[in-house]
Amino acid sequence: MVRFVIYADMEDYIRELVPLLRRKTRERGEWALIQTYIGEEKLPKYLSYVKKNPCLVMVVASYAQEKARKIRENNQEARMLWFSTRENSVYSYHIHVTCFGLLPPTTKAVELGLDSCGILSQETVKNPQTE
Repeated sequence: MVRFVIYADMEDYIRELVPLLRRKTRERGEWALIQTYIGEEKLPKYLSYVKKNPCLVMVVASYAQEKARKIRENNQEARMLWFSTRENSVYSYHIHVTCFGLLPPTTKAVELGLDSCGILSQETVKNPQTE
């Protein structure tokens, strides 16, 4: 089982991310447990929930660098996927996110994020490529 905890600025991002994460995680032979937090007023609850829990994947769908930075500082050990604008892509390296994708989230971006988090497809596990 993979535990995803999503923070998003808007409910639309949650509607896009949840089914993508569920489907792609299931295709990899894992179950997704997903908890969502939407909007500025839910950020403190999100931060409290993810604090000191390295065994989850923090998913952030936000344009705000400050929110992404706070989330990363709050839990530096957990894997973090940040979906935002192209302008924030370089900043994502500065705060050490596991994987960065553009909003709105796409199937390809979620697949890359899962790969980066070590949630590999069964096919990849059975046939690892060697160089």
